[in-house]
Amino acid sequence: MFNDRRIIVELYEADVWGDIIHPGEIDLTERLAEVTRVERGCRVLDVASGKGESALFLSRKYGCHVIGVDLSYKMVNYARTKAASEGVQDKVFFLVSEAEALPFLEHSFDVILCECSFSLFTDKGRVAREFWRVLRRGGRVGIADFYIREKSEDVEMQWFFFPCINGAEKKKDYLRILSTAGFGDLFFEDHSNKLKELSLRLLFDFGSMENFLCRLPIKDRQERCMDGVLKDLKKAFQEGVLGYCILKGTKL
Repeated sequence: MFNDRRIIVELYEADVWGDIIHPGEIDLTERLAEVTRVERGCRVLDVASGKGESALFLSRKYGCHVIGVDLSYKMVNYARTKAASEGVQDKVFFLVSEAEALPFLEHSFDVILCECSFSLFTDKGRVAREFWRVLRRGGRVGIADFYIREKSEDVEMQWFFFPCINGAEKKKDYLRILSTAGFGDLFFEDHSNKLKELSLRLLFDFGSMENFLCRLPIKDRQERCMDGVLKDLKKAFQEGVLGYCILKGTKL
């Protein structure tokens, strides 16, 4: 399991991603908001909020109050500046925080969203319990993330370039983690088609996957493993090893 937080932060601070990193972009954020019933007046927590695009979108579209938390000071400062430029700093706030120890009281939020980042957490059970703690009774958690398809039994691939993939779980394991943390009314929806859209976007922006990988800030390991990474990524897509999904749980 890839668990060096410093390298994870450095990777996602790289200037290759644009404002929205996750597959499906705002369309999938909107779908996640629908599934978790985000509405006007909701108190929403956006975990691993990145540059703040999802949080700002939720505030604009639904009129809710949003707090975004992220490990990266750079991302948080960027998001704060953007919120101020849009004049919504009174409704959208950004803080530096770890998901494993959220700086909020119990029952603080109606909805928690976590996009393309739950797979990054080494102790997913602990994070899920934190989500449960800070949600009010009846509150919903919505997760969008990579998952390993059930037909893939023994997958060993050189995916450390992409820690979100490296930490992906199978559908049954994600649901078990949420259930064990106390969530019920569990929901799963496949959005693996968004991965093809992401790969096409990367090819359009960089010309090839090789060019994209060379832009990532982990030069010391690229030459040694580039061929293996490309081979395994192609295998993951062609054989359907890798999927993308949204999950929802309710604090009953």
